Amino acid sequence: MYSGIWLPLVTPFRSGEVDIEALQALTDHYARTGIAGIVALGTTGEAALLSDIERVTVLQAISDVVDGRLPVLVGVGGMDTREFVHEIRRFERWDVAGFLVSAPAYVCPDQAGIAWHFEQIARETERPIVLYDVPHRTGVLIDPETVGRLAERDNIVAIKACASRHFDALCKLPINVLCGTDEAFLDCLATGGHGGILASAHVCADLLVEIQSLMQAQEEQTARRVFGQLKPVLRLLFAAPNPSAIKAMLSIEGRIANEVRMPITPASSALVEQLEHAHETLRTLRAELAANV
Repeated sequence: MYSGIWLPLVTPFRSGEVDIEALQALTDHYARTGIAGIVALGTTGEAALLSDIERVTVLQAISDVVDGRLPVLVGVGGMDTREFVHEIRRFERWDVAGFLVSAPAYVCPDQAGIAWHFEQIARETERPIVLYDVPHRTGVLIDPETVGRLAERDNIVAIKACASRHFDALCKLPINVLCGTDEAFLDCLATGGHGGILASAHVCADLLVEIQSLMQAQEEQTARRVFGQLKPVLRLLFAAPNPSAIKAMLSIEGRIANEVRMPITPASSALVEQLEHAHETLRTLRAELAANV
């Protein structure tokens, strides 16, 4: 199950509050795009800036719409392992597909501490756990050797990997590897990766699904050509603190208000103008692909 394109869903806001109507409309839309699953309360969902009540509200709103059509992973992050465990206990009452769990942020444990952290979480739940290796946010890297030891546990099933230099080593382990760095998606697939948890899927899920299909069909040259055309758009989507540019693009499409929660600031007017051009680029790329089918 932990393969293909997973979407770490944004949390729409309106006048400072979670926009439930927009969130559910987005959920319904993406459930019909060919993605493999949804990540609720991930980094792109600004989960760290949501209150406890808001996190529960967001998960319930997504679950009500998905209603079994797609698996839903729940993001769990923070600094204290005990708080991770507390969050997982809270979310156990939902019928979720598992938990996307990062290493502790800020405290910078060594590999023994990181292994201990994930072992506590694995003991707490019978649901699948996807490791989240995101060193530019947590300050620590989950070494492939540590991943290998953790993969011996039955419910540690996959890793969202952001450090591209470790793709090759991770893909040799008995664990599914999902790319967490959008620009490195094709490189991850080429080394044996199983898919990606990609914020850019908000605006190009169909193209990412097509690129993976091309790779699986041994049409790597075509996949690289399409991905090469897509890369400038991906760079724009991360040209501001995530998810500012993605929300701006969704606002251009009329799906949500262009509102983030401070201290994340909205995309600049100059970036919005570039994103408008990127929107046309995606339309052209889709037309070219359709013409070649």
